[in-house]
Amino acid sequence: MSAYLLGNLLGRLVLSYALIWLVMWLMLARLNWRDAFRRTHHWSGVIAITTTFLIGLIATQTNGGAP
Repeated sequence: MSAYLLGNLLGRLVLSYALIWLVMWLMLARLNWRDAFRRTHHWSGVIAITTTFLIGLIATQTNGGAP
């Protein structure tokens, strides 16, 4: 596994986490950052992060963006 691929995967995972945390913070936690972290680490948050990550990977592969 090259450093480029590892960086790409880790970057996508971090951005997926940040996106789900932002949604939790704005919509469900009512701007309480501690509650947003708790909701993100709940099983439903982990599934949302994983789904977002996998959708990004699938979209990249179908468009031919990854070498």
